[in-house]
Amino acid sequence: MTYWTYNRPPTMDSRSHTAPLILFSVTAVIYLLFPTRVYYWDGIVFAQAIEDASALSPSLVHPNHLIYNFAGYVFYKLLRVLGADLRALTALQILNSLLSALCALVLFSILRTALRSLYISICLAFLFAFSATWWKFSTDANAYIPSVLFLLISFYLVLPGKKPKPLLTALTFFISMAFHQLAVLAVPVLALGVYFQDREQKLNAVYFTVTTAVLILAAYAGLFYLARGEFDLFRFIRWTTSYSPDADTKFHLWSNLQYSLRGHVRLFFGGRLNSLRGLMNAAIVVLLVCLVASIIFFVVDVLKNLRATKPQLETPEKTVLLLSLVWTGVYVVFLFFWLPQNTFYRLFYLPALILLLGLALTPLKNSRALAAFVIATALANFLFLIYPSSHTEKYPPLAFAQQLNHEWPAGTVIFYMDESSDVSLVRYFTPQTRWMRMHLKFMDDPKAEMKKIYDEGGTVWFETSAIDANPFGVQWFETHARKETLRELSDGAYRIRFVQVY
Repeated sequence: MTYWTYNRPPTMDSRSHTAPLILFSVTAVIYLLFPTRVYYWDGIVFAQAIEDASALSPSLVHPNHLIYNFAGYVFYKLLRVLGADLRALTALQILNSLLSALCALVLFSILRTALRSLYISICLAFLFAFSATWWKFSTDANAYIPSVLFLLISFYLVLPGKKPKPLLTALTFFISMAFHQLAVLAVPVLALGVYFQDREQKLNAVYFTVTTAVLILAAYAGLFYLARGEFDLFRFIRWTTSYSPDADTKFHLWSNLQYSLRGHVRLFFGGRLNSLRGLMNAAIVVLLVCLVASIIFFVVDVLKNLRATKPQLETPEKTVLLLSLVWTGVYVVFLFFWLPQNTFYRLFYLPALILLLGLALTPLKNSRALAAFVIATALANFLFLIYPSSHTEKYPPLAFAQQLNHEWPAGTVIFYMDESSDVSLVRYFTPQTRWMRMHLKFMDDPKAEMKKIYDEGGTVWFETSAIDANPFGVQWFETHARKETLRELSDGAYRIRFVQVY
């Protein structure tokens, strides 16, 4: 089979035209109907930065996700201009929901080209869209979704049989890396794909690699200069390779192996069986019945048609297999050593796992078990993860922050010592308050600054990290803290405290 034959579009019928539209519409609508309330900590920080920015400015630059805040700011302002009275966090959730539906659409196109089976392609595209971690992050604010979108577009451009476009591929891949720098690990996959498209033009892979490197280095250097107002090579290197200070990067062979295995399970399946407590209704009961029925149908159909069939792959399919294995392998090895506990990093190679599954299932083009498995997975993830996560009461820190928002009037000042996800969450959901990090002047003479705040009609509170640090000594704190004002969330999983001081 020639490459031209492989890449020739399959015979089109009404299903071929409607399947992509159904895929995009269904996923986008479901994502938008059930946005998460269990927020990813970076998303809160992104939203706060966007709302604090008065215009497109260097304050939006972040070294790990270079252009995400800029894109989020533009989308947020666009929705506001159109009359949508919402906050940046909600705007970022809407943006990710739409971009994630586009990801499913692009992956469907890749699967359709590689597998030449409409049935398997639509099933696996839905499996991707409704896999646990992907679905959860599609309804949240984060840079992973747009980065994976442009990574998928780049992979589509290097499929065997397509005309080599190394410069266009470099541009789309640059955008992927500019949204999140972890996309850089896909360089060998795309370079290899460009090379396989036309082995006679050996420089195509070089053109792609060099163009990608020039674009990303120029973007990083330019934005670093804008953000810092100067260029220092050593600071630039530290800036580009920086990561969260609370990230646990210690290596332990056994625990890293456990995290890696657990991460692959959590990519597809998530939630807890008791998460529906307090949320039961007739619709949920019906969905639970459907879940049980789909599982039974899947098991019966697999047992009924159980037989070992070896996939017969053509040369282009073998190329896709090789690219998918390299894609998976690079990320699996890297994430075995680097923060293997972060399942969401594995979203960068989830499409490759879906492709590998599709190539393994090529003999089962008419098996109904696949559809039953996808339905069961989607229902289980919805019932035990997505639906509960869309309710505020299932995320105690958010409910606690909203309670404080009702109690704290404008003029309330909160002092804290350390940045944390708890500080970011409560600060974002109490927009009328002012948060100040404890500084030397305040510690030298706390009474003066506190008196000024109270004279202006405000109140002063200490956050958990300030209470724990207690830089003024036990006696000072005992004298100045009003114990009756203590607001606390402490249930084993969370420990957030605030107390008023005077």
